[in-house]
Amino acid sequence: MPVSLERLIAEVEPNVITEGLTRDCIQILGGDPDHASDKKSSIAWRDVECVAYSFKSIAMIDNLNGLDNLTKLQLDNNQITRIENIGHLVNLCWLDLSFNKINRIEGLEKLVNLVDLSLFNNQIEVIENLENQTNLNVLSLGNNQLKKLDNVMYLRQFRNLRLVNLAGNPFCKEHDYRSYVLSHIKDLTYLDYRRVAANDVNSAMEQHQDEMIDLQEREEQAVLDEKLAGEKAVHNALMLEANLDGVESLLEDMTKDDPDWARFVQVPGLTDGWNDVKEKFLVATDDFKTTILEQHGKKKAEHEEWLAVIKTLLGERDQQAKVLILEYEKIKKKVGRAIQENPGDVFLLDHPKIRLIALKDELLDIEMEVVESLQELVAEFDRNYSEIAEANKANYSAYFGQVRDFQNNFFAALSQQALAMFEKYNQENSDIESLPEEARLLLQDKEQLVNALQASHDLHTVKIDTLEDRLATTEMRRANELAHKNAMWAAKRNRDRVSEIVNYVERNMIELEEMADMEEMGDA
Repeated sequence: MPVSLERLIAEVEPNVITEGLTRDCIQILGGDPDHASDKKSSIAWRDVECVAYSFKSIAMIDNLNGLDNLTKLQLDNNQITRIENIGHLVNLCWLDLSFNKINRIEGLEKLVNLVDLSLFNNQIEVIENLENQTNLNVLSLGNNQLKKLDNVMYLRQFRNLRLVNLAGNPFCKEHDYRSYVLSHIKDLTYLDYRRVAANDVNSAMEQHQDEMIDLQEREEQAVLDEKLAGEKAVHNALMLEANLDGVESLLEDMTKDDPDWARFVQVPGLTDGWNDVKEKFLVATDDFKTTILEQHGKKKAEHEEWLAVIKTLLGERDQQAKVLILEYEKIKKKVGRAIQENPGDVFLLDHPKIRLIALKDELLDIEMEVVESLQELVAEFDRNYSEIAEANKANYSAYFGQVRDFQNNFFAALSQQALAMFEKYNQENSDIESLPEEARLLLQDKEQLVNALQASHDLHTVKIDTLEDRLATTEMRRANELAHKNAMWAAKRNRDRVSEIVNYVERNMIELEEMADMEEMGDA
């Protein structure tokens, strides 16, 4: 009776991946086959694109360091039990782990470029941990231990998946296996090595119609939610960048963190005036945001214009320095050729030496001009940017003054109305018992009521003051930090350029001295 291939592999002594094994398994694509062996032994790890460890009795994936540019890796027909130690192979497009003993999909999180993945003939029970493989086009999970058909739903997220093999799994025995897969995985071209026909998909969709309608509705809502979340994230990022974060939610934050507000809203009609505050707040806030966003645009434009001027200045001065350096290099080469032709004329080196000393002074003069120009430009930018920031401080002050007025007017009206309600509900035959317990307790004690009103007002006022202080402080801090950053950049650029000039001159002077010494040694 013939022995199965799997049994033969299992009976072989487990192997480990060594450098020698890897060299043997490197696949040389194209070129002369006769020279493939030589190329395998000499190729650098970084240049290896394909390695095939098929039928090597490997028990553990390891020792693949340095093969970072692999695009294709074959580890099929081995004794591997776990997917590991391949996270650094981020360029992999094709991975074959078929015919092993793997029981869990894992260790692939960083392999985001995978297009073709084969885990055929393993012991996998769940399709999982493939969220990052969004480029998957081919996936083979046939001959595994997949039992739950609804696990196929996991594959619906892969929009590029066209070929799927699931044949040989326990769930394939279910009567609606094929129709379930075709209805739940979109745009398949092949399923279990059979081409998918359009009418098969239509029939599958009809068979699972109710479930698919519900699923599609959920997916459409998820897409909409994701879009709205993305728009909100972009908006919030703009608010933060423009130093407006916290403004839109100020009223909500005031009431949310107010422990007495929950009691006020239980008293019928007591907080109705807050709706008027909300309307006025929205109008004032929209105008304020428009103003600050315009100022934000001015700041960005000012910075971009400043950077453009800096780039032009440095480009012109660099070109000026480049012309001088090229002129010197021509002199040095010309003298070098002349000395080669007439070794005794070492006195010719005096000319490039003198020119090199003069070049140093000329380059330092150019750099000094740049330093002076940059100082003026940095100072001018600081003035212009600070003016916008100062104007914003005034805008913050005016806006938050409005919000304080809204709060103060509301507090005055709220206090008056609350005291009137206190009188009303504390008369004989009042319907105070009809109120919720918290409202009833509040209106039965005048001192407690007055204290609650004042505490609420104080908390709202603190919220307004705190936000204004934070935004105004942030506005000036950002301006100061940017000015400091620009000044530090200019100073570092100057130090680096002076160092470059000095090093260039020293290197060339040494080179000229060495040329002279070599000629003198030749004469001797």
